[in-house]
Amino acid sequence: MQHEQLTLGELLYENRLLKMSSDELAHIIKKLQDAKDFVQKREAAQRKKQEQEEAQRHAQEERAKKEAHAKEITCMDLPLDWENIFDSDVRTRGVHADSIPDGLILSLSNLGKVDIEYISSITGANYKSVIYALKGSIYQNPDTWNECFYHGWETADEYLTGNLMRKWKTAKAANKEYNGYFAENIKAIEKVLPPSISTEDIYITLGSPWVPSDVIDDFILFLFGNPHQGGQSSNSRRETIPESWKTIHDEVTGTWEIPEKNRYNHDIATQKTYGTERIGALYILEKTLNMKTISVSDKIGNCFSTCTKVNTEETIAALEKQQKLIQAFQQWVWTDAARKERLEIIFENNYSCVRRRIFDGSFLQFPGLSPDVQLYPYQKNAVARILFTLNTLLAHDVGSGKTYVMIAAGQELRRMGLSKKNLYVVPNNIIGQWNDIFLKMYPNAKLLCVDPKSFVPQKREYVLKRIRDEDFDGILMAYSCFEQIPLSKAYYMEELQRKKYQISGILSQKGKATSRLKRKSSAVESALSELAVAMDDLYDTVYFDELGITRLFVDEAHNFKNVPIETKVTSVLGLSTKGSKKCQDMMEKVHMIQQKNDGKGVVMATGTPITNSITDAYVLQQYLQSGELALLDLQNFDSWIGMFSEKVTEFEIDVDTSSYRLATRFAKFHNLPELTALLSSIADFHTVDASAELPTFDGYQDALISKTNAFSAYLSSISQRADDVRNGFVDPREDNMLKITTDGRKAALDLRLVDPSAKFTYQSKIARCAENVAALYFRTAAQQSTQLIFCDISTPKAGFNIYSELKRLLVATNIPEHQVAFIHDAKTETQRSKLFKKVRQGDVRILIGSTFKLGLGVNIQNKLIALHHLDIPWRPADMTQREGRILRQGNTNSQVYIYRYITEGSFDAYSWQLLETKQRFITGLLSGSLAIRSSSDIESTVLDYAEVKALAIGNPVVKQRVEAANELTRLLTLQRKLVNSRMQLEAELLELPARIQAQQEALQTCQDDLTHYRQWQQNHPPASDKKEKQEEAAYRRSVRTAIGTALQTHTLSSKEAQLLDYRGFQITLPANSFSSKPYLWLVRQGKYYVELGDTDVGYLMRIDHFLDHLENHLNDIQTGLERLQKQEADIRRELAKKESYTDEIERCKKKVAALDKKLGVDWN
Repeated sequence: MQHEQLTLGELLYENRLLKMSSDELAHIIKKLQDAKDFVQKREAAQRKKQEQEEAQRHAQEERAKKEAHAKEITCMDLPLDWENIFDSDVRTRGVHADSIPDGLILSLSNLGKVDIEYISSITGANYKSVIYALKGSIYQNPDTWNECFYHGWETADEYLTGNLMRKWKTAKAANKEYNGYFAENIKAIEKVLPPSISTEDIYITLGSPWVPSDVIDDFILFLFGNPHQGGQSSNSRRETIPESWKTIHDEVTGTWEIPEKNRYNHDIATQKTYGTERIGALYILEKTLNMKTISVSDKIGNCFSTCTKVNTEETIAALEKQQKLIQAFQQWVWTDAARKERLEIIFENNYSCVRRRIFDGSFLQFPGLSPDVQLYPYQKNAVARILFTLNTLLAHDVGSGKTYVMIAAGQELRRMGLSKKNLYVVPNNIIGQWNDIFLKMYPNAKLLCVDPKSFVPQKREYVLKRIRDEDFDGILMAYSCFEQIPLSKAYYMEELQRKKYQISGILSQKGKATSRLKRKSSAVESALSELAVAMDDLYDTVYFDELGITRLFVDEAHNFKNVPIETKVTSVLGLSTKGSKKCQDMMEKVHMIQQKNDGKGVVMATGTPITNSITDAYVLQQYLQSGELALLDLQNFDSWIGMFSEKVTEFEIDVDTSSYRLATRFAKFHNLPELTALLSSIADFHTVDASAELPTFDGYQDALISKTNAFSAYLSSISQRADDVRNGFVDPREDNMLKITTDGRKAALDLRLVDPSAKFTYQSKIARCAENVAALYFRTAAQQSTQLIFCDISTPKAGFNIYSELKRLLVATNIPEHQVAFIHDAKTETQRSKLFKKVRQGDVRILIGSTFKLGLGVNIQNKLIALHHLDIPWRPADMTQREGRILRQGNTNSQVYIYRYITEGSFDAYSWQLLETKQRFITGLLSGSLAIRSSSDIESTVLDYAEVKALAIGNPVVKQRVEAANELTRLLTLQRKLVNSRMQLEAELLELPARIQAQQEALQTCQDDLTHYRQWQQNHPPASDKKEKQEEAAYRRSVRTAIGTALQTHTLSSKEAQLLDYRGFQITLPANSFSSKPYLWLVRQGKYYVELGDTDVGYLMRIDHFLDHLENHLNDIQTGLERLQKQEADIRRELAKKESYTDEIERCKKKVAALDKKLGVDWN
């Protein structure tokens, strides 16, 4: 073997090798081996060099190929034989735009989008000219352009709204890949990015879903140290602990898990400082992260039976430790600069960089709409939102015409080709009304009305096949019919497979496989197995997912808010985890339509979108923006409340059982600007304003009732009771703030409700109400006008009650007893219908009822002249529903009256103010104009100690505090509007340079053409002799005839055609022209639109007139340029101003804080 490796020269000495010693041989062998190693290393180095050169060459080739590709697709060049598809499309026949901006409006109006090819076809401009002329008004979306320079364009309003940080990142990546092609996008987005939010304004807590799990581990190490390193250390990092100890978090279920919760054994910090002996700190921490209610229970019983009972003392101690943990986290989390910067970026990227879009529907023409129907501007804007967004919440006030909006939007969607089959799901009792309004708006519409009578079992298959197979402008369907159409087994299988794939992907990720997610995966697997072997049910006709519905409109959508909520939160009052089957069915069908239509396709309309709690917003978001919530890791309820809510758990008295219960409430809501920004992408909010369709309402008629000595004495007792409750002098089972609040409201209504020994007095609400009702009753006797009285306290029953007492007083004024009715007496739907008919006819003229029984789904407005609020509802939604009975289309009275009854010194005035504050809050939340970052929930029905004391003793500081709070709200609103205005101006400023440049170019070309025409006129003076005049006349006849003949033969031609030269201008026939409206282009350097008459006699006269007055056209362009330049200067001047309300806001905040301190309460 060794000889095989020797050189030829060395082999010659082979005999010598035999004589060498072993050391000499070893030396030679080593030299040979070294030589071999050298050669191998040299060859390896050469190979490596060659590979590197080859890799570099390949990279250069790929880079060059990529650059060539980028250059090719962004150069905006088209093949010479390119044909615009719209030149032969029926949608452009007879459609003409004088300018490219006009073409953009027509594109939006007829197609519902920016289409460069369409604009090019109807203006005659090439693609590149269209794009450059609209620069700043439109932007190309890197997500949708598909590497085609004329695809993916959006209006600036659309592109520069929504999550701007997400769009900025996409634009940055695309700009790098395509050699600066998207630089304008980046610049525009950066101009309108909302200002950064300071950390003091970000609500962060244990359970905030956007906080990375490693931050929780670092917090644990900060509090308790690393057991492996011998104790507490604030410098410990997550990397120092075993992998099996690290906190895990999955976004699907919103579950957090802290492994090895006993790792600190009996450490003082975990059992004393931040925990108790019964429940350690890490157990409390995990429950807090998961929004679980913390309680400690004892097992009681004997060997035969046991049960658990909440240990009040231990639970209170654990809740105190929980608050201590939360406070420690909120103080610690911002202390590290690197962690602070990281969390700020996460929050900003996901939540605080959303910009609201304002919709303008003024350009919509609504072809086919009856001329007898005129939509209001806010209705047109709402239609535009429906056209240009995925899903819409139509949150318009009761009586504002939501039905008209939905019908018009549906017809526009069909006309534009954005929806093929529209289904309107409406309450059973108004489906006929819907049918009438639809045909009133669109008399030629082809409708299918599906009501219970037409959807009986023997007709059901026929109706469903008609829906599936025929083409209708609208399908109107009653609630009860909609519920009877199931989804198919195939759909449920597909949906479960989708969930299985989603969960599997997350389970495979490190630090995501929580036990709850594993259980969910197993549940999906089991459901799939069961569904696979399950027999098909007996339903043998068309399933809902087979109907081909592309747009679903749901009227009175608040009826579908009771969906089951999957949550780990327990003991939350009013929170339903089961929901109703009807609502779950709606949710499944909504998501089915969205999945089949690229995430879009649903419009839900309601006048009361938020009723019980702000958590109603989560349900609406689940319906209409579940995809967006998933992108933000807010798809489950626990994560949503972790982001927006602050939970408070405490013991309170159960009013029904007079025993303690552990109750959890969402005491406050935070990060509200981020929530309202999210909602603004779906919610179209409108409050009722002056309208010819509604009766005039000039504000509340406030009836002030002076307080009696007896009432003053009762207020003093209320004050003392509040002191006793606060100081613990009374058993909470006997008295508490809820009882005090309720008694205070009852006493303000009538003292006899709380003191049976009290006597009737005319100095009371009930007496004043009777007087007002009677006065209106007799004054409007000829018209048989009717009145409603609302009272939720003391409904009809045995013994003293407000209803019976009020009726007694009314009858005493000579009002016939049969004309006064209680809604409670109508116990069945048939009885209710008969009663309402009597009210509409004026046979019953006074109807008394509660909000629950009389405020929903009642249409008795035709003769209503007045509404009386005898007591005060707690919820703004109740107020909306009450007043929606009278402020409604169909009321024949030109003016109506709404009375509020307020007892001096009672809780009344403050309660009304609370109600108005809550309504303003809801309005701000839905309209995207909320100026505050935190607020209490709207469902609160209990006054706290400071409120009761201030009201009971008439503390003037309360009034000062209210005024200061109102001023602060005003200043915050002004500041928000100022910021929004500046951002809008920045966006306008971005558009102006391109518009000015286009105007300057148009001015220059027109100036050149005018110079040419004047020169032509000098060179061609008017004919002077008879022969020249005859030749001129013959020439003009030939030109006129040529134009007339060409126009007839060129009608509806898909391409422009150059006809002849006239006075130095090329006469060009347009594409897609109609003989009923002939026009042509005069083209030289510029391109000019000349409309022709009905006959060819005046063709040349119109052309001559245009050319002779070309200077007027030039002046118009000059005026337009000056206007744009002035607009640019004005905007720059406005943006240069340093106007701000921040100093006033800070002063006002300090004043409010000082007053709060004086009152001893946080009024939020």
